[in-house]
Amino acid sequence: MMKVQRMGGVVLAAAAVLLAAVVAVAAAELVPVTDKDLESEASLWSLYQRWLSVYNGSLDLGEKPSRFETFKKDARYVNEFNKREDVPYKLGLNQFSDLTDEELDSGMFTGALPEDAGNVSLSSGMTDDDELLASTAGKVPAKWDWRHHGAVTPVKNQGHCGSCWAFSMVASVEGINAIKRGKLRTLSEQEVLDCSGDGSCKGGHTYESFDHAIKHGLALDQHGNPPYYPAYVAQKKKCRFNPKKPVVKINGKRMMRDTTEAQLRWRVYKQPVSVVVEANRAFKRYSEGVFTGPCGTRLNHAVLVVGYGTTANGVNYWIVKNSWGKGWGENGYIRMKRNVGTKAGLCGIYKKPMYPIKNK
Repeated sequence: MMKVQRMGGVVLAAAAVLLAAVVAVAAAELVPVTDKDLESEASLWSLYQRWLSVYNGSLDLGEKPSRFETFKKDARYVNEFNKREDVPYKLGLNQFSDLTDEELDSGMFTGALPEDAGNVSLSSGMTDDDELLASTAGKVPAKWDWRHHGAVTPVKNQGHCGSCWAFSMVASVEGINAIKRGKLRTLSEQEVLDCSGDGSCKGGHTYESFDHAIKHGLALDQHGNPPYYPAYVAQKKKCRFNPKKPVVKINGKRMMRDTTEAQLRWRVYKQPVSVVVEANRAFKRYSEGVFTGPCGTRLNHAVLVVGYGTTANGVNYWIVKNSWGKGWGENGYIRMKRNVGTKAGLCGIYKKPMYPIKNK
């Protein structure tokens, strides 16, 4: 066991080129937008060309006019939003900026489907471990970040495929495995997409997908022969998992139903936790700062909470790992406000936290 020093996504008609472009953008820099960029069609076109050079350089010329119209609306939206002084976060032009709302709402960039509570074992409130942590709350640090403790792999990119459910589950297994085994290993989302039977690029069930890791284990995400699984391609393929050579298995899973801020914080202190949130328009354009919404509880996107903290001016937040590449948000992460005064939490983050159980 690792010795941890505790310090303190249906529109399917989109051009295939979009798939390649979105997957390729792993660490692109955000393209800034200013009032000057919006002064004329010529300046907007120039801004679009700069954006294309970063995100969609191979876009089919036949699509440019319609995509440009969508891009203009997005650029104006981002620019106006960023003039606000009543919110502690900013938006940016990113890989979604020339996609229509219909495309973005299709689930092809999110993918979390509703979990069937009748078929899962739910844990309402605290587990025994959480009760123990609650009794020693003074020992729980005011801030915690599993990235600093070797339990979080680099940010990945689900591309034009509603496979967030697989990315969130795999990331949580990567985390608990590193904590228990002392070695951080990058595991295969493609295997889960191909072999688990719990979803596809049209969406899937995060909680149910844990069963694949329980029964069969997860292979390493690399090119080569088993136990290495073929690299992620943002499409569901024929299953190529070798059941004789699992790399990482877990012993169980648990969903915390309608948890609280304190309970989720205690659990996150023990391990990275999968959650499902509503990823709305503002969420998709998030660039930096502490995201405060507004957003609802139409859960559609699975992500991973890897820590928590507080800003210098006292705003409490969750550290959330996304699966939209390093060019999105804060190097692939979003900070989401804690203590928002609602039972479901910001964007419904408290409704269905879930995590794997690994004994050793």
